[in-house]
Amino acid sequence: MSENVVWLDFNDAKDQPPELDSKDAIRASLIDRLEGVLAHLFPGGKVKAGKFHIGDVFGNPGRSLVVELEGERRGLWKDFASDDGGDVMDLWASVRGWSSRSDFPALLDDMRQWLGLPTTPSVALHHATATTSTRQPSGHAVDELGPYTAKWDYHDQHGNLIVVVYRYDPPTGKEYRPWDVKARMWRAPTPRPLFNQPAIYKCDKSSHVVLVEGEKAASALIAQGIVATTAMNGAKAPIDKTDWTPLTGRHVLIWPDKDAPGW
Repeated sequence: MSENVVWLDFNDAKDQPPELDSKDAIRASLIDRLEGVLAHLFPGGKVKAGKFHIGDVFGNPGRSLVVELEGERRGLWKDFASDDGGDVMDLWASVRGWSSRSDFPALLDDMRQWLGLPTTPSVALHHATATTSTRQPSGHAVDELGPYTAKWDYHDQHGNLIVVVYRYDPPTGKEYRPWDVKARMWRAPTPRPLFNQPAIYKCDKSSHVVLVEGEKAASALIAQGIVATTAMNGAKAPIDKTDWTPLTGRHVLIWPDKDAPGW
């Protein structure tokens, strides 16, 4: 029997790669896609000399918060006004208004979703009323509807966050919930802003702006380099409660869905 025994020595085996959605793998993925992460978190930020600049974690204009884009320090950040700083995961937590410790499961799940990885249904859901963030609610919003399946940030022309729209897909059908950032309440702000305002104000007035139904359609066009927008609630948007000012004097192409609400 001893002649058939095969001894395996794993002492010199190479380190195994981390799981695709482990903490280290997610951090590495965020650093690899850092420019996209920063554009997602801070649409109004600026890049200069290998560094990303923004006013603060709330996305206000300025240069106090600096993120390293090059070398071994890529992904590290510091806010020289508040003296806060850390790595890219700490930055994501600060922007969300979460604790990187107590809210870590929800934080990791939020990152997974942005990266296109499976989310974790078992993550504890946080009630929005418990948040102290001025940007958006902590954890997955409106927990009776389950985890959100998509979300879209509405900014003003300077890149300041106004409202976050969450989509849910419970068994009863899709539902949308807006979070008013300034009021810190589940409601649509008054007036309701248009989507993608920073890009609208940056583009030449002779350029067309495509007005579509819903954030999903607008985001698909934006990904193709087209300046697109939507009103909150799409075709069912209350005309008199929506601020259409960003479209004043511009060429607008209206592109409805081919269905009853659209027509």
